[in-house]
Amino acid sequence: MARLLRVSVEHGMLTALRRRLPAVVAVLALVAATVVATSAKAPAAHADGCTSITVARDGTTICWINGQQSGGGGGGDGNGVSINCDAAGNIVRNGQTYKCAIDGWSFSGGCYIQPVVPQPATNDPIWGSYDPSTNRAQWEDCTPGRSTSNPPSKVGAIEIIGPCVGYCAGPNPVALITNELQIAKPDLGMAPPGGPGAIGFVNQNIWFWTKGLDTSVQTRSAGNVIGTRTFVGVKWTITRANHTTPDATRSCQSDIEYSPSDGSAPSKDPNCAYQFTAPDTYTISVTTSWTLAIIQNGGQPDVQTITSAPNTTTIKINEGQSTNG
Repeated sequence: MARLLRVSVEHGMLTALRRRLPAVVAVLALVAATVVATSAKAPAAHADGCTSITVARDGTTICWINGQQSGGGGGGDGNGVSINCDAAGNIVRNGQTYKCAIDGWSFSGGCYIQPVVPQPATNDPIWGSYDPSTNRAQWEDCTPGRSTSNPPSKVGAIEIIGPCVGYCAGPNPVALITNELQIAKPDLGMAPPGGPGAIGFVNQNIWFWTKGLDTSVQTRSAGNVIGTRTFVGVKWTITRANHTTPDATRSCQSDIEYSPSDGSAPSKDPNCAYQFTAPDTYTISVTTSWTLAIIQNGGQPDVQTITSAPNTTTIKINEGQSTNG
């Protein structure tokens, strides 16, 4: 009877164990999955996982979680300041209290960050494969012990690229490209030189020249936008005082500069040579013109002509004759 009771009890325990075995297996599987997942995401140091990965110039791997950096530092929600900052502007991390913002630097993830101003040009190698229209460059200072008495600094900081998640203020890609392809005011070389009190003479050989004029094709890209700037030409205008239309124009784009050894000789470039035929005060202005072609999404280019700001001087022309020097 005792043996029968023992067998019955053992059978009951075995049946209960069999019933509980699937649940035990499920729990073990869940634990194993959690261990694997945690191990796989160890560099991120965040249970939510990475929405994207950034590699800094020094090779540091940075995990971004909804626009915030985890583990490596930096980032933030909008201006880089953690959403966990209290009303006094403090944040506690790993038992230590930090200021959320110091001298333009924002705390997040154990580091202080500050956007790079101005942002690098879209053709700067720092961008690598990152899209300048959806990412931003920023300084990151992870020096321990940073505080108001020991503020973050660009000295020793690294420059990293991170994604803009709805908070990177700035121009849209078309405006960004257009701004980068703006043209500088051209150099205005002239002999005799213009300016306040400058004097020249009727029939004197005037030289014009432009130093360092870059006529190369320039291309920039941001996101799905590509912009190409192509040189068209240089235009010099010579206008007499109280006149609304130029007396003459020239298409001088050489950089043949006048030298005293040239004496009264005309410029070696006929397009850069001029003689005033009547005494008066004249305004001399030089501009450059370019075509700017913007292509979006591989469509047809939007082509426009852009002109530089003018570089202008004046000269008073008198009767008589003199050398340029």
